[in-house]
Amino acid sequence: MDGLLREQALDARRQRWLGRIRLPVSRMGTAMAALAAFASLALAALLWFGHYTRSEPAYGQLQPRGGVLALAAPTAGTLLRSPVNEGERVRRGQILLEISPELDSPALRGGVGAAVGAELSAQRARLLADRSALEQGNAQRSEQWRERVEAAQRRIALAQAQLALREQQAAQARTLSARVRPLRGDKLLSEVQWQQYETARIDAEAKVQDARRERLDAGRELADARAALVEQPRDNERQRHRIERELADIAQDDARNEGRRRIAVRAPSDGHAIAVAAVQGQSVAAGQRLLSLAPLHAPMQAELWVSDRVVGLIAPGTPVAMRYAGFPYQRYGVQRGKVIAIARGALSAGEIRERTGLAADAPAWRVLVALERQQVGARPLRAQMRVDAELRLERRRLYEYLLAPLQTERDGAAVRTVGVSR
Repeated sequence: MDGLLREQALDARRQRWLGRIRLPVSRMGTAMAALAAFASLALAALLWFGHYTRSEPAYGQLQPRGGVLALAAPTAGTLLRSPVNEGERVRRGQILLEISPELDSPALRGGVGAAVGAELSAQRARLLADRSALEQGNAQRSEQWRERVEAAQRRIALAQAQLALREQQAAQARTLSARVRPLRGDKLLSEVQWQQYETARIDAEAKVQDARRERLDAGRELADARAALVEQPRDNERQRHRIERELADIAQDDARNEGRRRIAVRAPSDGHAIAVAAVQGQSVAAGQRLLSLAPLHAPMQAELWVSDRVVGLIAPGTPVAMRYAGFPYQRYGVQRGKVIAIARGALSAGEIRERTGLAADAPAWRVLVALERQQVGARPLRAQMRVDAELRLERRRLYEYLLAPLQTERDGAAVRTVGVSR
């Protein structure tokens, strides 16, 4: 028998009188096991199918497409006139503001520019009077020179007749002297009588020379009168040009003086006047913003400013959740949009404050966001309304976050950015 049965079986028969070992099973065990299995599967599904989207805050303001043009005072002075009102439509080239940088002087009993303008006006009046006198005296002077030409011609005619008479008298005196010369040799004519004949001949010859000189003087006078008559229009033209040049110089001085007294700020393009901060009569500083110009029919978009830790993770198409300061999100909800443009360079905090008036303490990048809606309810959006936004950055599965410390750099390159296709 010992060879047929195992030792363990024999020991079990000898100890059977002690009873059998029985493990009790709880009634809730199956349910708890099923619940644990379901929880494990749910956790695994959550880790596999669940996602987490990382978001980063940003700040900015609403701007119409094309931006808002801020018009500032080109110089310090006093605002004389502001003919536009808030929301009024303006045309390109329309005068929006007039500023006077003129200084007052008690010694001049008025502004320096006014005194300079009065002196320029007096000079202009004198030059205009000279030009009128020149035009009026032109015909008179030409008539005078024509009269002198006629007088010189008459004088030449008289001198020519007188010269002919003197030459005839001289010829007669020479003939008489030649006839009485033989009588002198025959002693029939005394020396006194001969000297008288010679003196008469010499006087006749001298009178011929005087007549010729008179004729030359008359001819010279005629030539001078004719030259003056020809030169008269040219001289008048030169004087008129001189007066015109002086009037042009005065006009330039007057324009510069008026430019210093009154400066006009014109609209660079068509648009609507917004944020009008100018009051007639107030003193303005150079560079002070007086009003802004919004383009016509331009949709609103959000201009956000993001830090360097965010700019590398966003791209065109990144979703953005926004809260408008003028429309509390507790009542109006969160507004949606998508990134459409990202600046390639950052602006300093000072440049951002100067450009937008927003408080900035570090350099930031400019990001433009297209809005899902152009109004909140029935109320339109306003330019330069402050915006608080959240940029939806990278999106990962939950198990990827758990395994992130174990991922290599190559694995990390597969992280998806929200709104951007892989």
